[in-house]
Amino acid sequence: METVLNREGEQTAMAGERAADAGAGPPRRWLGLGLRLGLFTTLVVTGVMAAVSGTQLALELRTELRERQAQLIESLHPLIIELQTAVTPEDARSAILRVHSAYEGHGHAYHFLGVANATGQVLIGAPHEGVADRQPLLTAAVPLMAPALGPESVELLVKVDGSGFFAARAQRWWGWALHVGVTALLILALLFIVIRREVTGPIDRLLGGVRKMERGYWDDMPDPGGAWEIRWLGWRFRALGQELSRTVEHLVAAQRRAYTGDGQRQADSPLTMGPPPATAPSLIHQDAGEAVRRLQVCLERLMRADPGDTATRSLAQIVWDHGTTEAERIGQPELRIKLEDAALRVLDPDGFHDISTRIEAERPRLEASARARGAQIRRALAARGVPNVEVCHRVKHAAGQWKKMRHKSLAFEQVHDLVALRIVVPTEADCYHALGVVHDLYVPVVGRFKDYIVLPKPNGYRGLHTSVRDADDLIFEVQIRSVSMHRHAEHGEAAHADYKDATWIPVNGGRMASWKRLLGAVWQPPERGQRE
Repeated sequence: METVLNREGEQTAMAGERAADAGAGPPRRWLGLGLRLGLFTTLVVTGVMAAVSGTQLALELRTELRERQAQLIESLHPLIIELQTAVTPEDARSAILRVHSAYEGHGHAYHFLGVANATGQVLIGAPHEGVADRQPLLTAAVPLMAPALGPESVELLVKVDGSGFFAARAQRWWGWALHVGVTALLILALLFIVIRREVTGPIDRLLGGVRKMERGYWDDMPDPGGAWEIRWLGWRFRALGQELSRTVEHLVAAQRRAYTGDGQRQADSPLTMGPPPATAPSLIHQDAGEAVRRLQVCLERLMRADPGDTATRSLAQIVWDHGTTEAERIGQPELRIKLEDAALRVLDPDGFHDISTRIEAERPRLEASARARGAQIRRALAARGVPNVEVCHRVKHAAGQWKKMRHKSLAFEQVHDLVALRIVVPTEADCYHALGVVHDLYVPVVGRFKDYIVLPKPNGYRGLHTSVRDADDLIFEVQIRSVSMHRHAEHGEAAHADYKDATWIPVNGGRMASWKRLLGAVWQPPERGQRE
């Protein structure tokens, strides 16, 4: 008991260190997701709308200003004619004063009319008092040639009170600003309602369920509703909670079975790792040797062929789909591994090269670590009085790593069974004793324990699978089987997952016949004399 408590304390300390490395405490609370989404979306939408409508309004106002200036210039055409035909400067001045008086008579309280040279100096003018101080003014200038004022070109300047015009312009800008502001508020309000209903509200319910899970209520995750992504997250959290609950229940049950099994150990099969029972060979057809030779020919072809060849790719696909499972079926696991790697080299050259390169680079370290962990487990089993028939290890081959990464959407570092140890013990009770020894030595990875003894796989496979973390932070898988479970897994119906729903059939029938026909359609192996 003291050892168990010490081990639990070490595990708790390691978990605390990992939590500290991951970051202390939750992230700082700030604006909620709904408000941030609403503000950001509102700013983007109203910003684009304001830019478009503001540009349009500015163009309209500029056009109106030019039209007013054109009207102002058009009203000066009679004066322009008089200035062009004036004989003396006094004639020009009289014409300007007369037009200026007419403007005042029409109610223009603020008016300036004059002629300026190229430098802007006013040669003739009829200003009104206070015109220069009155803002804003609507101005216009017309170039002309007036012989009475000199040989150089001059400009006829006119300035009138534009307060009404510019006030109308300002009013339109205020209306634009009010329109943008009201639109922004409406968009924000509508977005807040929609986001609250479809996003933040469901997230709040999801977080509430997570907080309950943290307090130990693993099965109390409600359906958060809202968008399907959030509902999917709720379903995944609920499934995770249920899986963790089952894992804990299985661990507790396994520990109880280990304790209650003391003194009651009975071998469920002879302590031998020999071939399968005498009835099994009769199930294997005498054509198995021919199948092995055919598969070896395929292997040689794939290892020598160019991955870009169409026929080679067809052969590789057939071998990947059918040949590898047949190799496993007839008891050739090493041949299956070679076939999988050779087929993957053709079907996905880049993926195979990347994974195989990484595995080979890590293999010396992984092999050394696996041997050390195997020896450590063997010594611990002996110290605890648990007999073992075999403790072995393997490093996953490239195709197996590729399949695990592809099927479960994992990165290379996330595959926990890159290194795996297998423990074979005499009886079922010894399996649970060995599990306790392994969990005392290493830290179990949460959610990675499977009791296939209590709940066998559909193909009848039985055993204990657990993933653990050692002191060097290396995660590896440990499989624990009894002798009879091992026989069944290696030679019985559970020898390969692709046959989990099928009974044992002769090698020359069923799948073998079908894939042999496909293989023959792609490539005929050479005759025996040619091969030799």
